Amino acid sequence: MDAEGRGRSREHRHHGVGGGRLAVVCLSLLLVLGLAGGAWLGASDDAEDGGRDSIYKYLTLWEEVLRLIRGSYVEATDGRSLTAGAMDGVTDALDPFSVYVPPGEVESYRAAREVGRRHSGVLVLKERGTAYVVAVDGGSPAETAGLERGDIVAGINGRSSRAMPLWELRRQLAGPVGSELELELVRRGNSVDVSLTLDEFEPLQPEFEEVDGSGVLRIPSFGAGTAAQVEALLDGYAGDSLLIDVRGVAGGSAEAAYAVAGLFAVGELGSLVDREDRKIETFEGAGGLYSGSIGVLTDRSSQGPAEVLTAVLRKSVDADHYGESTFGHAGTLQQIELPNGGGLLETTAAFYTDPEGERLNGRIRVANEDRLNNLSFGEPEDGSDPVLEDALDLFILEAPAEPGQR
Repeated sequence: MDAEGRGRSREHRHHGVGGGRLAVVCLSLLLVLGLAGGAWLGASDDAEDGGRDSIYKYLTLWEEVLRLIRGSYVEATDGRSLTAGAMDGVTDALDPFSVYVPPGEVESYRAAREVGRRHSGVLVLKERGTAYVVAVDGGSPAETAGLERGDIVAGINGRSSRAMPLWELRRQLAGPVGSELELELVRRGNSVDVSLTLDEFEPLQPEFEEVDGSGVLRIPSFGAGTAAQVEALLDGYAGDSLLIDVRGVAGGSAEAAYAVAGLFAVGELGSLVDREDRKIETFEGAGGLYSGSIGVLTDRSSQGPAEVLTAVLRKSVDADHYGESTFGHAGTLQQIELPNGGGLLETTAAFYTDPEGERLNGRIRVANEDRLNNLSFGEPEDGSDPVLEDALDLFILEAPAEPGQR
């Protein structure tokens, strides 16, 4: 799936009993309008009728639609299934990371969240009912199995992913070590079968090398020790330019990304802010690690911490930006218990880039002249990295002759 063309308005998943898809579409639409219409991150800024009366109006309409469906739809319907499908549509309308978990599954999903990607190394999301691979961690079981960014996950262990809500899909990928998952993928129009064996793996560490007279810093993940590792790698480097590669980095610690940015930038770098505009945490940098020209290389998988680092460096040190526009989501998620025993995982706070208050809730775009992706070159068979090579060519051409000149 092409994440470059993602829209914030979405169609809704089709769930239900038997052939009750039309019913669920209606319910999802009504719930989205009523509930998501007042949500902090999912609401439209210029909505004309987002008040309390509007919410009750849509909920009343939902009740009437449900009454009509139960009285006249060709098949018998189950209210709980319809409501679960509608709630799935609500979370889909908020952002790709929000999830509704039904009663009875909350604890198992909480355990799956604690495992996260530690057993698979793959981030899978759903949009319009389609599951797709956002990112694959280097050195992970998913990479070993051959999963690639952009793969559509059509099925897991013989079951269609369309009928599998996001919480269940994530639980499958966070199963016990040794579990084997048979994945049916669609890759560039072709069907591909992949066997994924879940296992613990160590995230790759930052790497540094000099290529064609420029420093290249590759950060494959952001954790508690990333800033110290970057500082050690760049100790003594005095070249004119430094390109920081965060392609494929989705998830991890945003705090670690601010810490890395603070090695290069001085002063207040940004904040974590809740829906009441209260600063939960503020991040500052001392700078001084490197004074030459800085560039950042991203792709459509670059998400969360990678977006924090990109945005801060663009703002604070006028970093150049190459590759593809980023994924478009940097915030904190919280799982909230619902009265029915279910759970709602939603974005409850967002990261900002600087004191001026620019929220990181959209793609960070690359200028047309600096856009680069593998489609421009085809799939290299010799292990080369033409995107990196072209980014370096552009970066070195644009970099000032003397370090420190911005």
